Amino acid sequence: MLVSCAIARVAADPARVPAAGRPGGLRSLEYYRLHGSPRMYFSEYAPESLSDLAQTIRKSCAGEVWCVFDNTGSGAAAANALELQQLLRTAGYGANRTGCF
Repeated sequence: MLVSCAIARVAADPARVPAAGRPGGLRSLEYYRLHGSPRMYFSEYAPESLSDLAQTIRKSCAGEVWCVFDNTGSGAAAANALELQQLLRTAGYGANRTGCF
């Protein structure tokens, strides 16, 4: 139904069910909203988790990918976002991006 209505579904962490941790619906947009895990809004993401996310984003066929960190209670969001951005830049993500890698 989401695809037929041109709606993308967020991939959330923590996910209440496994499918909620993956983007769904319209495939031209992927949106990740990361709240911190195991403690919502407070836990920072480990480098390994961010590396895995960067790899997932690099492999994406979506024309547009958004990632929002909402683990702001402890101030971890900005550092996690900057680390993910650096991982993507180091891998050349975004340079002359034309779809699937």
